[in-house]
Amino acid sequence: MWGTLEEIGLGVKLALAYSHEQVLGMYLNSVYYGNGYWGEAAAAEGYFGVSPRRLTWGEAAMLAGLPQAPSAYDPLTHLRLARLRQRHVLDQLVVNGHLSAAGADRAFREPLPLR
Repeated sequence: MWGTLEEIGLGVKLALAYSHEQVLGMYLNSVYYGNGYWGEAAAAEGYFGVSPRRLTWGEAAMLAGLPQAPSAYDPLTHLRLARLRQRHVLDQLVVNGHLSAAGADRAFREPLPLR
């Protein structure tokens, strides 16, 4: 119970001190993406050889699906599962109005130059 209260307190402090974009950035820079990659920059470079700003929609969707279960969705060892997760992320981008259905389909068809 005390752990939960501490987490709520931390959440309130973060919300008061930082914008939503800053909090998201802090999260993305500290989350584990598998294969020893901590943070979005390390994951983008490690999996695709580019900075996060240069990721395609398909690559970004692949990375976005990894933190939930980095070992299960590891694209280097479980590509089929990773692709299913990527499709789910793309579908959610459509549902939330960030990407068109056609754009999601194009992103899913693009090659993934995994290193």
